[in-house]
Amino acid sequence: MAIDASVTRRAASIPASSSSIWDPPESLFESIQRSYLKRFIRRYACCMTGGRRRIRLRDVAEHAGVSVGSASHAFGRPELVSDQVRARVLASAAALGYAGPDPAARRLRTGRAGALGLIFSERLRYQFTDPAAPAFLTGVAHALEDASLGLLLVPDSRRRDETAVAVRNAAVDGFMIYSAVRNDPRVEAALARGLPVVTVDQPRDLPTPFVGIDDRAGARDAAEHLRALGHVRVAVLAFVTALDSEGKLVLDLSVERLAGYREGLGSAWDATAVRTCRPNATEPARRATHELLAESRPPTAILAMSDVLAIGALQAAAELGVPVPDRLSLVGFDDSPTAAFATPPLTTIAQPHEEKGRLAAEWLLEAIERREKGEEGDARRRAILPTELVLRASTAPRPA
Repeated sequence: MAIDASVTRRAASIPASSSSIWDPPESLFESIQRSYLKRFIRRYACCMTGGRRRIRLRDVAEHAGVSVGSASHAFGRPELVSDQVRARVLASAAALGYAGPDPAARRLRTGRAGALGLIFSERLRYQFTDPAAPAFLTGVAHALEDASLGLLLVPDSRRRDETAVAVRNAAVDGFMIYSAVRNDPRVEAALARGLPVVTVDQPRDLPTPFVGIDDRAGARDAAEHLRALGHVRVAVLAFVTALDSEGKLVLDLSVERLAGYREGLGSAWDATAVRTCRPNATEPARRATHELLAESRPPTAILAMSDVLAIGALQAAAELGVPVPDRLSLVGFDDSPTAAFATPPLTTIAQPHEEKGRLAAEWLLEAIERREKGEEGDARRRAILPTELVLRASTAPRPA
């Protein structure tokens, strides 16, 4: 049989080894692997898009006649490109059917999720009715306006352990804990992730930066105001001090305000005149005030832990024909928008809800940036914002 001379020459050129098996250079295997990998990715992308090749950012850039970097900025950092460039990129994206950069790919590339988590103490529906929450969220929104970040809300639930799973799986860069209870599994899950965390209002002993007020001092000012007016029979409309019957899920805010009322009232403090109102709504406060005013020696003044509870007390007084403040003085807490427009306008303790939200979000953004630079955060950072006694027409000297 004749042997092709070219084959003979190729065989002769292959270096022999001790095993007489050709050992090709490593770079050849890498080249083959890359070739098969690219072919697999192309086929997989076609399968996932119904047989069409998936449109990439590079395709949009080429169609628009701009660099890939400019096309990327047009979607994620529009302030870095001109309006004309952004318009061309978006027009090309629409023409090619490109929806935008893949969020998962962006997270892998930048290490950022592009969102912050907000853990709060009540149901989601309640947050849209409580006067304090919208003001706080307004402050958060102001801080995030230029950050191009989303906000993931993690409300409370009767099944807190299940909700903690959502915290563990949330695609966020950090958490704000807004007025949560002690020993909350959601809070424990957030801390366990090792992401930056800022606490607002409560719990007060977490190893995180803290933004809040001195609730005890604010409550003490309200009580001292009534004592200065001569009131000695003073009732309290209070929040619950714990969400569970075992007393494990403690609300520090409620405990602190009760302590402030007790200190401010001094000898006039009467634990039997404290009524717990749950939830923070007018109806439970209205019912509690009906009970208090029906007693043989009714109170001449009421301290309410929120303006919402104070409004409920106003409603009960009107229904019973008890004039405010001639026979009953009322002091609220928060200085919500309704306080100034109540009849009569409420004396109350003002606190800066919006400033809390703004400062907490700014601190969290700073902590995220420090973490990316490998810098340590300051868990001892504290901001105790001021409160103020706002005098209006719902308080007067004790009736004779």
